[in-house]
Amino acid sequence: MPQPAARRPDRETEPVIGRTRLRRRAVLGGTLAAATGAVTGCDAAPDPVTAPPPKTVPVVREDLVEFTDVPGELGFGEAVPLRYPRPAEDTSGALGLVTWLAPVGSTVTRGRPLLRVDDQPLVLLYGPLPAYRALAVGSRGKDVRQLETNLSALGLTKGGADERYTAATAAAVRRWQRALGLPETGTVAPQQVAYAAGPVRIDTHLLRVGDPADGEVLRHTGATRSVALRLDEKRRHLAVPGTTVTVRLADGVEVGGTVDRLGLPTPDPTGEPELTAYVRVADQAALAGAAGQVTVRFTAQRRSAVLTVPVTALVALAEGGYGVQVADGTTTRYVAVRTGLFAGGRVELTAGDLPPGTLVVIPR
Repeated sequence: MPQPAARRPDRETEPVIGRTRLRRRAVLGGTLAAATGAVTGCDAAPDPVTAPPPKTVPVVREDLVEFTDVPGELGFGEAVPLRYPRPAEDTSGALGLVTWLAPVGSTVTRGRPLLRVDDQPLVLLYGPLPAYRALAVGSRGKDVRQLETNLSALGLTKGGADERYTAATAAAVRRWQRALGLPETGTVAPQQVAYAAGPVRIDTHLLRVGDPADGEVLRHTGATRSVALRLDEKRRHLAVPGTTVTVRLADGVEVGGTVDRLGLPTPDPTGEPELTAYVRVADQAALAGAAGQVTVRFTAQRRSAVLTVPVTALVALAEGGYGVQVADGTTTRYVAVRTGLFAGGRVELTAGDLPPGTLVVIPR
């Protein structure tokens, strides 16, 4: 006698937990594949051949960092014009013509000439103040100290620097002028020296040999290579002077850098303001042979010692929000979580009973 077919349970009598779990969907990782019939609500046990065990990963405690990459250009920084300070009244009869220029691409160091006018050198010295007046015995001020510091660095004086231009200072200046082939006057005119923060690289000639030395003669940059990058309003907060960054060269090599200084805001092609930031690279040898576009990586956000899981472990809960499926022996359960920072394919968990080492399921 044939047996009656087994009666399938009504949805009204189906376990509530089965219906709840059926409504949960995996996000960012595809549809959630549950490991057992109790989790999926299936009537029959899964075939061990066709239903492999779920993939699990542990909850870990780590530092989570979000990076922002900005394109930059490798070069020597901003080109600064050098203006020849022509005397207001010149009764010597000299023409004031450019007779020599340091070659484009060359590096000029302290005590070396940048250019010559009527065959008289304009010499580079180091310091923040411009040569704005003639200095002679009796002069006092910070520009005197700056001059004496350079004379000492060139080995022309043995004492320290102060703010008084004395007979000893004048004697050192005469020795310096003798070495340069200048008239030994013991005074220093603005037409004889130009100050910069350090060695400079000649970027462009604005005048040619034979031109009257009037106005801007050349442009120079720093002698060390740096990275220039443009930042819009959304990213300008990243470039705080002193901030450490990573510079990735075109060949994939990464070197450390530091935001050195910021330029003035200028409009981009659409009229929106942009800021130029300059990044200093200490390891200049690492830049040998490099040129063109680079990538500057800023740390946008950092969370220290936080609990994280892969983003693909998150599932959307029917009641709202996110959770993870925890593997607990041969069974699984869902734990609601709150999320924090997303970075590098992982997510910070700010709430949920998930100590480090807890295994969570990665939906297939």
